[in-house]
Amino acid sequence: MSAISLLWSTSRALAADHAHAQMLAALALYGPDGAVAEGDEHIALGVNVFSSLPENKFDRQPLWSPNRSCCLIADVRLDNRDDLARGLNLAHPEELADSAFLLHAWERWGVACLDHLIGGFAFAVWTPGKNEVFAARDHAGERPLFYHRSADFFALASMYKGLLALPISRDLRESKAADWIGCLAPDWSTTFYKEIHRLPPGHFLRVTPGSLSVTRYWSPARAKPIRFRKDAEYAEALLEIFDRATQARLRSTYPIGSMLSAGLDSSSVTASAARLLASEGKRLTSFTSVPRPDFAAAVPPGFFPMEAEGAAAVASLYPNIDHVLLDSRGYPLMETLRRWIDAVDEPIGAPVNLLWLTAMFDQAKQRDIRVVLEGTQGNVTFSYNTWTPLSDLLRRGRWIQLARLISAVCRRGALARSSAVRLTLQPFFPGWLRRMRVPKSSRECLRECLVNPALKKQYNLDERVFNTFHPAGRNAMEEHLALFEGFDHGAFRAGLEAANGIEVRDPTADKRLYEFSFAIPPEQFLAEGHNRSLARRAMKDRLPQSVLSNYMRGLQGADWHAIMSQALPELREELASMRHSPAAKETLDLNAIEALLDTWRQSSFDADDAYPGWHFWFRLSISMGYFLRTHDPAVACEAVK
Repeated sequence: MSAISLLWSTSRALAADHAHAQMLAALALYGPDGAVAEGDEHIALGVNVFSSLPENKFDRQPLWSPNRSCCLIADVRLDNRDDLARGLNLAHPEELADSAFLLHAWERWGVACLDHLIGGFAFAVWTPGKNEVFAARDHAGERPLFYHRSADFFALASMYKGLLALPISRDLRESKAADWIGCLAPDWSTTFYKEIHRLPPGHFLRVTPGSLSVTRYWSPARAKPIRFRKDAEYAEALLEIFDRATQARLRSTYPIGSMLSAGLDSSSVTASAARLLASEGKRLTSFTSVPRPDFAAAVPPGFFPMEAEGAAAVASLYPNIDHVLLDSRGYPLMETLRRWIDAVDEPIGAPVNLLWLTAMFDQAKQRDIRVVLEGTQGNVTFSYNTWTPLSDLLRRGRWIQLARLISAVCRRGALARSSAVRLTLQPFFPGWLRRMRVPKSSRECLRECLVNPALKKQYNLDERVFNTFHPAGRNAMEEHLALFEGFDHGAFRAGLEAANGIEVRDPTADKRLYEFSFAIPPEQFLAEGHNRSLARRAMKDRLPQSVLSNYMRGLQGADWHAIMSQALPELREELASMRHSPAAKETLDLNAIEALLDTWRQSSFDADDAYPGWHFWFRLSISMGYFLRTHDPAVACEAVK
């Protein structure tokens, strides 16, 4: 994952080439293999290079078309090079970088090239004849892209640092911070910075001297419906797409690793990668995080803390897997959190998980691994977990089919009959009844969100948080689309790579998988009475029964209490620093955070009322607090004085 940047000066107040040099320098963290640029006082474009693909040695960006009609910069990994090579009639495609494929596609199809691309990309095209900048992000948001527009210039960059190097305001958007702490559905077009915008996944923008427009060009909900005669055909089709997605992400100049839990997604990614690598005589190193040795606490219902045994069962099926267990000992919480946030320039939602992730990446680098596979988006695609088909069948009048499905679900033990009936009827409940059915303890837990009370009231946060965690009834497509639109991992991935020198790739985020999972009947995800049924059926010959029949979820960072207890002195110091930041004081309920620290539990921390406050809301507030105080323009101005 490289970093691209562009600066288009529309006045004499700013020389583009000089200011763009500052952008390149700021983005060096994201492109350790060198920087290239071209431009003048009017417009400048450049790339900070991270080389992980074999064809990167042919890359010569910025790329001009042969007739000099347009210039392209790109952070790109194309997963359908063979199809593109045929469609574009390319000679010797093996000697072309992915950026060259992209330029050929742009010259042939223009904006419609986006319909032909599969992979992770963020790119920009400067067309002097039209006096226009065009930029686009990939379908699932694998690559980030941010931009700023003022009276004097337009600028875009892969990461915030490129834009923050320019003379723009660093004022923060308090409403965005409040929404983030409350886990509210994000508006991906905005950022925490008032003058910086994010190009959302599946969107492109056009900029001319007098206009700027952003257009959505893709959504998985637009996928053409797919219907087969037999359930088995859906599983077979899924597996074929899944293997193609995994194969595409094995293209690397370095050895490959994978994250391996005892869950369906990472186990399936690991199994597919191991099979494909074995056919080439290659090995796969799989990493499994386990709690620290002194861990001895209970976990919330429906979760299990120890994934080593299930992961080992997967690894044992494939002789070319080297299985590595690791924990987070030796990695301090606040030091690790600071390093990651400083790389991303956004708060990070799961600070405890950063410790074992860092340990994993350190282990990978020791083995010369620079590419690690994961299955994060499997919850949206490959192993989508949903009960909405029950209410959808009722809504559509398919009562016999509904009765059979409920019977199968209950027979398999996935749900009690009372729960199945409740989930079938729940989307039809009015708001007042929905609220009444939520236990009082759960309602109170949601009110523990550690936002400044005045800000809570201003943005009606308590009500909006409740509606987020207990949404009104939605049909299957609406729920699926809401889950898809809740994620944009681009900036986090770029920061991860910068902080650790590792590129993470996710086969379950493949465009083809998104479209397939949205195109098939939603009942396929519950077929035969299993939740996540499609993935279980597809992987029946590739995973051990212990994984296929497991209905519980592994709890990442299960040893959170030991980690945070060890970090209490640093957490108190961090809180003291937050009190010197106007942005932190205006956004967070610092007194409530202090009360949690003062009443930190040394026992019974696994009780039902301990996890939400001391772990869930507390971790979000600490992450946000560090971000706010280190990016607060008022603090920066005071430091300059």
